[in-house]
Amino acid sequence: MTKNRFPKTLRVLVATAVGLVSLGVGTGAAALNTPSIPATANQAVPALAPAAAPIEDITVEISSSASFLSADEAMTVTVTIDNSTAAALPAGTLVLESGTEPIESREALADWLSGTGKLASDRPLTSVPIPVLEPGARHTMTPITVNAELLGLPAAAGAYPLDASYTSADAVVGATETIVHTPDATNRPLGVAVAAPITAPPGTTGLLGGDALALYTSPTGVLTRQLDGLIDRPVALGIDPMIIASIRALGSAAPASAVNWLDRLSRATNETFPLQFSDADASVQAQAGLPGLLNPTSLRYSLDPENFVERAPDSEPDDPNNPAPAEPAPTTDPSTTPSPSPGEPTLPTLAELTEWPYTTTGIVWPDDGTVQAADLAVFSASGATTTVVSSANVTTEDGYTAGAAGTAGDASVLVSDAAASDALREAATAVTTDEQLNALTNLASQLMVIAAEEDAPQRTVLLTLDRGWPLSGSRLSDAITGLMAMPTVSAAVLSAAVAQEATAVSINDAPQSPDRIALVKRLHTREASLAEFSTMLDEPALLTGRERAEILSLLAVGWRSDSGWTSAVTAHDTATTSTLQSVSITATSPILMVSNQSSLPFSVRNEYDLPVTVVLQASSSSLKLSVDSSVTQKIAPHARESVRVPVEARLGNGDVTVRLQLYSPQSAVIGESSLVPVTVRADWEGIGAAALVVFIALLFIGGLIRTVHKRRAERRHPANTAGATDTDATATDSVDAGER
Repeated sequence: MTKNRFPKTLRVLVATAVGLVSLGVGTGAAALNTPSIPATANQAVPALAPAAAPIEDITVEISSSASFLSADEAMTVTVTIDNSTAAALPAGTLVLESGTEPIESREALADWLSGTGKLASDRPLTSVPIPVLEPGARHTMTPITVNAELLGLPAAAGAYPLDASYTSADAVVGATETIVHTPDATNRPLGVAVAAPITAPPGTTGLLGGDALALYTSPTGVLTRQLDGLIDRPVALGIDPMIIASIRALGSAAPASAVNWLDRLSRATNETFPLQFSDADASVQAQAGLPGLLNPTSLRYSLDPENFVERAPDSEPDDPNNPAPAEPAPTTDPSTTPSPSPGEPTLPTLAELTEWPYTTTGIVWPDDGTVQAADLAVFSASGATTTVVSSANVTTEDGYTAGAAGTAGDASVLVSDAAASDALREAATAVTTDEQLNALTNLASQLMVIAAEEDAPQRTVLLTLDRGWPLSGSRLSDAITGLMAMPTVSAAVLSAAVAQEATAVSINDAPQSPDRIALVKRLHTREASLAEFSTMLDEPALLTGRERAEILSLLAVGWRSDSGWTSAVTAHDTATTSTLQSVSITATSPILMVSNQSSLPFSVRNEYDLPVTVVLQASSSSLKLSVDSSVTQKIAPHARESVRVPVEARLGNGDVTVRLQLYSPQSAVIGESSLVPVTVRADWEGIGAAALVVFIALLFIGGLIRTVHKRRAERRHPANTAGATDTDATATDSVDAGER
């Protein structure tokens, strides 16, 4: 359905007069039996729109019952007028007319459909009075039936102009459409290949979870609708490997609908090729300065061993009549890899998760209108052999529409026709049958003009569907069916289009926005920081694999038209910052060191979900304190542990600053350094020891002197001590011994 909103030129006014005259004098247009609309006697007269009615709020739409008109068939044409103004439109006139000369070039067709063309549509078909249109009212004229004879079309196939003009007071609004006449279209068939992406809505988690897969592969899910409309049709499927990996990564926990969807895809007869993982935007990666396109590095983080346990078969009771065969003797061949025991998980590798029997590989498919010439070198360095580019992104020196196969310098390209692809996409995503039929009419006119171009060789053009999702699989299938039913079209496979003789093209640089490129650069830089952080882990791939998968999902082409992309990247950046700051040295109070040798305690926290191995290295700001070595220690997840660093005091006392820095076992710097003040008082230990020795010596000497004095006193006064008992002597000896 073509809808144009534009004021008509003087040509329209003249055509209106011609139509009215022809209606009055009994021309062929009057014989179309188009009914007039009688006035109602009791009809109230509404407030009419002013002369300067806003034309942009008045629309005229032309629709037809078929996308093309063959020699012996007829089709119906109707016109609808919408009044979206705030006031009623006065009674007016609708004139429908056509042209008898075919549209000869793509430029003329584009101008005509956009309402700026100057093609001759001078054959009046009908003129219809239009009643007063209330605000918000819609009026649809009674359909008229036309055929080649009535339209005055020649025997040559072609796309012919069709024009509708509505006049109400000073407002003149028109619409343009085409009628595709195909009496001999099969004499010059045009090869048409179609490529369509199989993708899921963009996300941020790297892989699709079980709930998302169950939704997307449900009977009305987006993946099911895509497969319903495209499977076993002459359409090459660009498959996102992330979808395949997501289903396989769930193992036994994968939804049954997803497993069935994957099995159905495996049995499709379509040509297939892989997209970038997560359908990552290739051109923005190249323009962000990446040396090559990103690929997943590991998906181990997503695998739950419980979902890959090999269950032992159910044991059955022994049958005495059929004894079980003897088990074979164990092999001693060292080259034989033992199979895992029942109950032992066998986790799939990255290659096993993403492997698929594609019919073609090496194709890179950036989004339309985003490629620069310099990008092709990056694609080639990444292993690409062919790049799909839109015809709006290239120029050719030929005077006709070139075929799909092309070369841009040393690089091979597949050029998709922009205008025809847009029409096919409109047909595939149409809400109503009328919308789809009119989109197919537009597509038929595009292909007809291409097929009729003079001096053009036999060639195949490429049409592509975009990364959107149809409302239903049947609508998508009907669009493909309508395309292949056009007499102009000869269905071709993608491999045949690639194999055709290539045409030299030049890339019209179409860079992506600076803001988008800047965010991609930051993602890449932050990924490098996480790679250093991951060297603390026993399995660094658990972190780096997740990060790469999440970056690829954030680079999905589907995000380009989503206003939430910047917020998604910002949230990812915040999570990255949290991870990088999850391991650090906690604040330490000033330390007083009173011995020559000691182990100073420092606290290290790990808020990450996995254990980390850190190396704490300390350095002194003064020779007064010597740090012997660094200390390596494993910290449990979500824990805080004390790490003791051996130190030795030298060259007197004083205040010293100890600088602490965490490293990974591979010498990657972790977090910020920390400064801890240490007061060294190593001589306090010597002073205390000397004081203790003096004290003990004084006690010993005092006891000895007392004993000597006592013995001398006994000798001077023997009578006083003669009656002393042995008990007293024993007690005295005990006291003396204690004093000693």
